[in-house]
Amino acid sequence: MAIKLKDILRDLFEVSTNIGGYSADEGEPDTGFIHGGKKRKLGKLEGKPEPWYESGGYTQLDFPEADHMRGKGVKPEFEVTKIIKERILKEGKTVSIFDFDDTLAKTDSWVYVKSAGGMEKQLDPAEFAVYTPKKGEEFDFRDFDRKLRNPRLIKKNVDLLKKQLKKGGRKVTILTARRLGAPIGHFFRTIGIDPYVVALGSADPKKKKDYIEKEIKKGYTTIYFMDDSPKNIRAVDALKKQYPQVKLVTKLVK
Repeated sequence: MAIKLKDILRDLFEVSTNIGGYSADEGEPDTGFIHGGKKRKLGKLEGKPEPWYESGGYTQLDFPEADHMRGKGVKPEFEVTKIIKERILKEGKTVSIFDFDDTLAKTDSWVYVKSAGGMEKQLDPAEFAVYTPKKGEEFDFRDFDRKLRNPRLIKKNVDLLKKQLKKGGRKVTILTARRLGAPIGHFFRTIGIDPYVVALGSADPKKKKDYIEKEIKKGYTTIYFMDDSPKNIRAVDALKKQYPQVKLVTKLVK
């Protein structure tokens, strides 16, 4: 039976590309690109011969030199990996943190304020963000322990979340005062986003401050934090004096 050259090349390609975690050097059959002026060398991974090349008994007879696609001395448009690596090195270990309610989405959930005399009133998240409780008042967050009620995205902030997720090289977190994070994760997955959600189960600004401080102690040196609550922003801003070596950027959503 005759063996066609295209079958040999197909088998060679499949062996090379099906290796788990495989990262080819320039010139491998599955890279498809080498820089101008460099010679194509087969069967090398990090400068060492690869099993598929050695065991196959192959011998490279021709070492063609790559052309300068856009002219000699003109950089090709294949610098994405390099640019990403340089940006990561410049920014350091980075985390972007977003609040949920009234930052990424609005819902029909209410915060209930109970007075010492038994009276009850309700606040939406925006009102709660700036509310100062009177003596004897207590908060009830029962609406936030349930499925999201009529969630509506805040497009410009969600677009920013999407950009952060696409950038790579950073951790992206939704940090919510809600007790349950699963409904938020489920909601975003229905629109094609799968973020990391942390539910604190408390509206105390100190909780968000403590969480971000833990991220700093894990080695994060660049932190972006977005929230609609001035109280949360002030609490996190207090970390700037404590950790002057950390680039901590806060943004109050209005």
